[in-house]
Amino acid sequence: AVLKRCEQAYSASTSVGLAAAFSERSETLSKSMWTWVGGLVIALMAGGYFGSIQLHSLSELFKSPSAAPSVIVLNLLLSLLSVAAPVWFAWLATKQVGQRFRLSEDYAFKASVSRAYEGYRQEAHRIDEDLEVRLLESALARLDEQPLRLVESESHGSPWHELATSDVVKRAMRAVPGFAQQIKD
Repeated sequence: AVLKRCEQAYSASTSVGLAAAFSERSETLSKSMWTWVGGLVIALMAGGYFGSIQLHSLSELFKSPSAAPSVIVLNLLLSLLSVAAPVWFAWLATKQVGQRFRLSEDYAFKASVSRAYEGYRQEAHRIDEDLEVRLLESALARLDEQPLRLVESESHGSPWHELATSDVVKRAMRAVPGFAQQIKD
């Protein structure tokens, strides 16, 4: 009887330990997600600030009848460059927030399965031993799922790269004759 109670206590402590590990990972991911949210907000604010400055500068150039086309092109280029970095970082931060949220939720779910398992197992054993076996199989299937299944398999370096490999662009290449060459040109 003592040995049986020790085994039950060991089983329960394993479930609790596993739940604690999953909860800890979920909280870590959640905290890092908020860091990326802060970076996203800063990037959007920087993009808005630099964009408004450059827009004002460009509008003044367009008002001036003596503005040389080369000066206008240079200012357009500077405008694009000043906004490109914040936009790229905002895109990156958005991707990171989404991935970290999904991973955090996955770990939180696994923690709740681990916490609840021992109680469900005891009830399932009381009702039917086959039910206990199915419960174990189900719990192991949930706990065995790789968290990286939630992370995109393709890793794009920029929003342009993601757009170029999107299904919409691929369909356009098949549907429009010479589409790829027109884009290159």
